[in-house]
Amino acid sequence: GSLVIAFDEKDMEILKELYERGISNGVPDMQILDGNQVLEKEPAINRKVIGALYAPTAGIICPHELTIGAAEVAVQNGVELMLDSEVVSIGVENIPGSKVYKIDIKGRNAKIYSRYVINAAGLYSDKIASMVGDTSFTITPRKGEYLLMDKKQGKIVNSVIFQTPSDMGKGILVSPTVDGNLLLGPTAKDIEDKEDTSTDRTGLSQVIQGALKSVPSVDLSKVITSFSGLRAVPSTGDFIIEESKVAKGFINVAGIESPGLTAAPAIAEYVAQLLEKAGLILVLKDNYVRVRKPFKRFRDLQEDELTELIRDNPMYGNIICRCETVSAAEIIEAIHRPAGARTIDGVKRRTRAGMGRC
Repeated sequence: GSLVIAFDEKDMEILKELYERGISNGVPDMQILDGNQVLEKEPAINRKVIGALYAPTAGIICPHELTIGAAEVAVQNGVELMLDSEVVSIGVENIPGSKVYKIDIKGRNAKIYSRYVINAAGLYSDKIASMVGDTSFTITPRKGEYLLMDKKQGKIVNSVIFQTPSDMGKGILVSPTVDGNLLLGPTAKDIEDKEDTSTDRTGLSQVIQGALKSVPSVDLSKVITSFSGLRAVPSTGDFIIEESKVAKGFINVAGIESPGLTAAPAIAEYVAQLLEKAGLILVLKDNYVRVRKPFKRFRDLQEDELTELIRDNPMYGNIICRCETVSAAEIIEAIHRPAGARTIDGVKRRTRAGMGRC
């Protein structure tokens, strides 16, 4: 569940607006709680709270796991994944009966030819669109800085704690993670550099002040890392999900900022409909693989399961990352799986090796 908390009457008015919007969007079982009901649910919340919007159907997910899982299923079903392959130009060539896009990849001799292109290039989606003459939108990076807390802080709250949103986003949240940590953030600051993922004292101070306003008992001595991400803010003010008006068969999926992760599966279904409308013939596969190959994690297994695994593969008995209890076998498998890791960072995001206190 999630709680959007209010500290004054102005906040309460915003909660009522959010409640009405939720009702119109079909969100079930929402409630507006008073301060006492909030503290009953979440005793660690600031005692100055006067109310909250409670959404019991909200949940948390690991964005790395979802994305990698989707990529693995795609590869299992025949998708060719080309990592570290920067698109440098997109041209148009005539072939008998139609035009096709010719896509040049940096550092590769091969070119990709396609009648249809989905532009889901995030911060660079405006640059990719401009390659086919579409200059209908621009993307501004919006930096969000975060603090990640040790797992000892993970049980301070049981739900995702939001403050009332502003034009810049949903504000500083305090949230448990699926791996048992506590996450604080993000800030929201528009910048120019699409590669700037640095953090600074000003931004992290905002995270701390916002988090402590919601949950004063957060122990800041238990911070294990800080980081930032960049959201792709479109000049249009909303998601751009449409066939380009100047390039037939070129689908822009751009400006997908918050709540892009939540919306991603629905966006995918909508984009499939757009492709069909643009002329692509879609045929359901008879042998579609729906489930990714299971990934056995040392930290989740019972002792008898581990004993059997180590008997079959002694590398499960060799722990590489002690903080997160990641074995050598998991690291090797992460490299050899469909859509496997090709960098140290790729291994880290698949196995959590190096994501602990050390």
